[in-house]
Amino acid sequence: MDSILSAINEYRIILGAIVLTIIATLLVKKFWDEVSFFWLRVKMNMPVIGKISRLSKQPGRDESGWFHAEKDLCGEFRPYFAEVDKGPKFYHNCKSYLRKVDELGREKLGFFGWMAICIMVFIEAMGFSYVLAGFTIPGASESLQQQGAVGIALLISGLLVALTHKTGHELHNNGLVKKARTWWHQSDTNSAMHPNTSVSLEYDHEDDKDPAWRQILSRINTNAAVKPSYKITVSTAIFVLCVAVGATYVRGQVLQTEQMEIHRADVGAIGEMAESAYSADPYASDIPAELLDSQTKTDEVVDSQIMDANLKGGWATFIVLAVIFIFLQILGVLIGFKTGFGGKESRTAYDFSHKFRNHDEFEAYHERKRNLVSQIAQRNLTKLQSKMSDKLNATATDKAMVKTLEEGNSRTFLTYARKFSQEQNSYAVESSIERRQRAAKLAESENPEHGPAPTKISSEEPEALQSDSASGHGIPEDVILTWMDKLGWDRERTIDLLLKQRAKKEAERKPEVSEEEALRMMEEANQ
Repeated sequence: MDSILSAINEYRIILGAIVLTIIATLLVKKFWDEVSFFWLRVKMNMPVIGKISRLSKQPGRDESGWFHAEKDLCGEFRPYFAEVDKGPKFYHNCKSYLRKVDELGREKLGFFGWMAICIMVFIEAMGFSYVLAGFTIPGASESLQQQGAVGIALLISGLLVALTHKTGHELHNNGLVKKARTWWHQSDTNSAMHPNTSVSLEYDHEDDKDPAWRQILSRINTNAAVKPSYKITVSTAIFVLCVAVGATYVRGQVLQTEQMEIHRADVGAIGEMAESAYSADPYASDIPAELLDSQTKTDEVVDSQIMDANLKGGWATFIVLAVIFIFLQILGVLIGFKTGFGGKESRTAYDFSHKFRNHDEFEAYHERKRNLVSQIAQRNLTKLQSKMSDKLNATATDKAMVKTLEEGNSRTFLTYARKFSQEQNSYAVESSIERRQRAAKLAESENPEHGPAPTKISSEEPEALQSDSASGHGIPEDVILTWMDKLGWDRERTIDLLLKQRAKKEAERKPEVSEEEALRMMEEANQ
C-alpha cells in the first residue's frame, strides 16, 4: 500500500492532468450547445476573417429575393433555434412516451454518481494491480512497475464500470420484455407479438389505442423471439469472477513467496549468529549436542507457526477483499438497473421534460431560449445586411439588387425560421403580439356580457370545422387552434374543455340575491 501511495505521490502531476482532462471533457460534453453557440458568435464576428466579413462580399441572390449570404448566415443559427423550437405538444409527447414504456419517474446517473463509482472501482483495482504489474512486467524497475500498476488499474476499472452498467441496463430491458410478454399472455388477443413500427417520440400518438404490452414492445429493442437476453450479464459475471479469483491467487502466491524469503533470511541470520558466537566463545564446544538440537527444533516450530499464521491471515484478508470486490460490482449492476432507460428514445424524452413540472414551464423556458437565439441571430443578420449595403452602394450597377437589400426588413431571421418550421411541420413560432391578440379573443369569448364572438367559416374550410360551427359553440377557430397547440389535445376534447370553462365563468358571474331583496320578494309573494 505504501508503494501505491508513493507511486500516486510521484506521478501526481500526470494523474492530476488526466483527471482534469476527463472532467473538462465531461463538462464540455454537458454544455456543448452553449460552447458551440459561443464559438459560432466568435467565428461570425471576427474581424477580416470572420464569416460576416466573408459573406458580405457575396452579392448573389435567389428567386425568392433572399441573398445567398443571408440564407447562409441564418442556416448557421437555425440548428440552435430548432433545438429550442419546442411547444407544449412535444412536452406531452415526452411524458406520454415515458409513461407508455413504463419509465416515467426513472432518472439517469448523474455526474457525481459516475465519479463515485469510478473512484471506488479504481481504488479497488489499484489494490491488486501493483501485484499484477510484477508479473506483467517481469524484471522491470520499481518505478516502471508503479507506472504499470496505474495503467492496469485504469484499464480494469474502466472495463468493470462499463460492463456492470451495461449489465444493469440489460436486466432492466429484460424486465420490460418480461412485463410485455406477461401482459400479452393475460390479454384476450390472438394477434402475434410484434411492435408498432410507426411509433416514435414525434409520432407518439400512433399507438394510443394499442394494448399496453404493444406500447412497451414498440419502444424497446428486443430479439425476434421477444425473449430476455443475458449475453452481457454472463460476460460480466465471467470477467468479474476471473479478476477476483485471479487477483486473489496472485496475491496469495506473492504472500507465500515473501514468507519463504523472510524465513530463509531468518535462518541465515541465525546460522551466522551461531557461528559468530561459537568462534567467540572458547567453551561453545562444551554445550551438549542434545540441547542444541532441542533449541533448533523449538525455533523451527515457532517460525513455522508464525509463517502459518501470517499465511492464513493473508489469505483471509485476500478473500475478504475479493468478496468486497464482487459486491462492489454487484452495486454497479444495481445502479445500472435503477438508472438509465430501456426505451429507444426515452433518454431524449427525459432530457427534454424532467426539468419542468408542467407544459407551461416547458413553453416559457423554450420561449426565452428562442427569443435569445433569434435576437442574437438577427443582430448578426442586420450586421451582414449593413455591410452588404455599404459595399453594394459603392460597387453595384443593378438598382433592383440595391433596392432589395434596402428592403431587408422583410428578410429577418424569424421569417426564415418560420418558413423552415412550416416546411418541417415543427412548432409554429408566434410573436408576443399574436399571443396577446389570441388571449384577448379567448377572454372575449368567455365574457357573457359581450356574447360569444361569431365564427366565420368559408366554403373552402374542412367539413369538420363547419360541423363544429354548426353545433353552436361560438368559439373562434383561432382560439380552438391555440388551445389545441398549448394542450396537445384533439379538437373535440379541446372544445369540450373551453365550453366547460365558459360555463364555469358564467356561473361565477351570476349576481347573488341579497338578504333584503329575498325578504322583499317574499312579502310581495305573500300579498
